[in-house]
Amino acid sequence: MKRRSVLIGSAAIAMAAGTSAILWRPDAAGKPHNAYFSALNQMLKQSGPGRPVMLLDLDRVDRNIDKLAGSVGPDKTFRVVVKSLPSVELLEYVMRRAKTNALMVFHQPFLNAIAEAFPDANCLLGKPLPVAAARTFYQKLQGRRFDPQQQVQWLIDSQQRLQQYQALAHELGIKLRVSFEIDVGLHRGGLGEPAAIAPLLEMVRRDPKHLEIAGLMGYEPQLTGLQATLRHPAVAEVLSTYQGFIDQLRLGGFDLKGLTFNGAGSHTLGIYPGDRVMNDLSAGSGVVKPTDFDTYHLGSHLPAIFIGTPVLKRYDELKIPGDPWFTKPLQAWDPNRRRLYYIYGGYWKAQMVSPVVTADPIYQSTNQSPVTTSLNVDLQVDDYMFLRPTQSEQVMLQFGDLLPFRGSELAGLWPVFHETG
Repeated sequence: MKRRSVLIGSAAIAMAAGTSAILWRPDAAGKPHNAYFSALNQMLKQSGPGRPVMLLDLDRVDRNIDKLAGSVGPDKTFRVVVKSLPSVELLEYVMRRAKTNALMVFHQPFLNAIAEAFPDANCLLGKPLPVAAARTFYQKLQGRRFDPQQQVQWLIDSQQRLQQYQALAHELGIKLRVSFEIDVGLHRGGLGEPAAIAPLLEMVRRDPKHLEIAGLMGYEPQLTGLQATLRHPAVAEVLSTYQGFIDQLRLGGFDLKGLTFNGAGSHTLGIYPGDRVMNDLSAGSGVVKPTDFDTYHLGSHLPAIFIGTPVLKRYDELKIPGDPWFTKPLQAWDPNRRRLYYIYGGYWKAQMVSPVVTADPIYQSTNQSPVTTSLNVDLQVDDYMFLRPTQSEQVMLQFGDLLPFRGSELAGLWPVFHETG
């Protein structure tokens, strides 16, 4: 009786486990290309280069630029962030449509490229560079019409860095326009409180031949997830801190007219219509909207960049490296692993957007990455899959020329910047 009871109990447990497993079995969730991506697939099969490419939807870019520029308004400067849009042609397109010549630059080689390509540009450094980078910029400067003494604002975050830049100005016999990085809550560096700017202002006052005040820069991405308006306490704190630094400039006897008071970014630019503290707002990624920018104030923007990559191989069964005994049970269990594709390249900072894929990768590869799908996805070799980058600045540099398109027609090739100049 005891043995029989154990067997019955074991069978009941097994039946319960099987019932639970059936209840938790995945559904077939994959989807094929929709009309938008089907058109892109046909465009690339007919006109593409047969390798992974970075696509740029100009109709969506237009919409996003208009929304950003409209949010900034006519009384402030819209400053385009170069690192997020690292192509001369793309920057020129954005600047022309947004009617701005103001750029934020984060990288010395890019600054040299900007000086050559945009002789009328107004450049603010987005981070404090080592003084050696500033010296390299002057050594490589080739833009004859570009005057850095009028068109570059070097970012200064400490008295020590200002001393280094002052020494460079003396060495080269030039004047440097400097803007001060101020900490408005990010706590990543910069001057920590308004009183900290006083000794730096005194250095500028004593050396007008080599130093000139250009303005302030305060970055506040800590506001990103707040769905904030100007009335939000965290926003009020940012603006109050910023105003404290402006007040120090005024108390120091500096004329505020013409100075740059820069802030914002794509995540937060939409907070500031009606603000009178900052007069210069930056954005870049909001133009193309990678996945990291699916945030509140960009809710009406449309994704405008996609990686398109060809399918190299297709299998109508799951294949796992080695001799895994669980391949067939896994394929039978999970309907989202019934078909296997290998794409050209992979392991980018990007998420598959079309076809819709729910199963995690078997493994990651930068050469031929596997993608498992349900039978709902029926692509052939040489069809394309599409991924959405998580960011623009580094990912856009990995594919060579950008491929802008309008409708279902490619619109030329736009080279990207070279990291080393």
